Amino acid sequence: MKKTITFFVVISILLLVACTSTTTPTATEAPAEEMAEEETPAEEMAEEEVPVETMVEINFWSWVPSIEEQVEVWNETHPDIQIIHRNAGAGNAEYTALNTAIQANTDIPDIVQIEYQHLPAYIVQDVLLDLAQYGANDVKDQFVPWTWAQVSQGGGVYAYPQDAGPMVMFCNDAVLEEYGVSVPTTWDEFAQAAADLHQANPDVYLSNFTADQGWFFGILWQSGAQPFVMDGTNITIDFTSPEVMRVAKFWGEMMDSGNLSPIDTYTSDWNTALGNGSIACWPSGSWGTYISGNAPDYEGKMKIYLMPQWSADSKVNGNYGGSTIAVMKATEHPKEAVEFALWLNTDSQVTLDLTNPDKAGLFPVTLATLSNSEWLDISYDYWSGQAIHQVMAEAAQQVDPDFDWSPFTSFVYSTYADNLTEVQAGSMTFEEAMQDMQDKCVAFAEDQGFTVSTP
Repeated sequence: MKKTITFFVVISILLLVACTSTTTPTATEAPAEEMAEEETPAEEMAEEEVPVETMVEINFWSWVPSIEEQVEVWNETHPDIQIIHRNAGAGNAEYTALNTAIQANTDIPDIVQIEYQHLPAYIVQDVLLDLAQYGANDVKDQFVPWTWAQVSQGGGVYAYPQDAGPMVMFCNDAVLEEYGVSVPTTWDEFAQAAADLHQANPDVYLSNFTADQGWFFGILWQSGAQPFVMDGTNITIDFTSPEVMRVAKFWGEMMDSGNLSPIDTYTSDWNTALGNGSIACWPSGSWGTYISGNAPDYEGKMKIYLMPQWSADSKVNGNYGGSTIAVMKATEHPKEAVEFALWLNTDSQVTLDLTNPDKAGLFPVTLATLSNSEWLDISYDYWSGQAIHQVMAEAAQQVDPDFDWSPFTSFVYSTYADNLTEVQAGSMTFEEAMQDMQDKCVAFAEDQGFTVSTP
């Protein structure tokens, strides 16, 4: 495959589809004579004005809430490397701006936030710096293994993992207990619980189907499916495996049964349903704790559980959400950019601060922060006094590391959305939708010059 072909096609597809906390206190000024006596050489250096010709400015794009606080901490302690933060928009909005900059070869940021599912598109364009050349593998063991697998390809490392969304299930215990329904631990139990709850009260549902593409691929991930396996420009595409088809069959039957709420996730009606208890559970990413704001009346009556399994003896999970921090190959200051990216994602205080639910609220991916009692052992009155992070940390350790994204996730997502519309309209089954996904992805990949194989 010619790299130039892939570069422009992937860019065009992304363009078409594009539809925490430490603040350094201010020191009280002392007389000049006293300061001269008390300041250490390091403090004197920090206060000295760095000559303009030796100062390096690094442009950093991220939509993480309040991350400018971390930038401020860095800038105050590294006067020779100043980070200029810009929020270029979340998700597709940022990718549109980034793709435009890459095409024009101007105003390309030095460092950029990229979600896991979109990282391969930039790897295949050869626009990301290979961090392995800057010692990235020296910190590999500091991260949850599956997150490192997500940023690695071949012998290269193309980003540092920053956060994730290991899947868990949020449940309203009060509603389940009222109707004598137990929290399901397997998907068979999930289907039975949905039937029992809806039969007990036709106005109440165990859950709903989430149309979001990331959610569905998280469910495929948890099933052990491997829709894509990448090896350079070779790609294996498989949407017809038993692991994919059991997911499609299960959720197709659930939607047909009438035991799922017809309300779509993230709508105002869904917020209301959570608030009045007519939807009892939600399988989602660990970041979903924000639903506490939708159901304040259920404080002390909700808990977080591990995901239902396909077999009772399984302990496998998927991921829904999360981002990486990559350094662009176009940077004129790779050493300095890598230094900041490494600090941002490995410094123990920084990674802890980024979990602050009132600020960035990120789910940590370093083993040190996952095991830090300041994060791990916090209990929440809303979640029935549960130390919810202990459940989430266990869920993170269960995520299957063998899951690849394609270099054309935007095309995959749009195709899935179109097919799901057909499924919901009754014009194709979910299993047929998966076969159609495979056919269309194979054709698209071949058009882009990839060598494609199917099982």
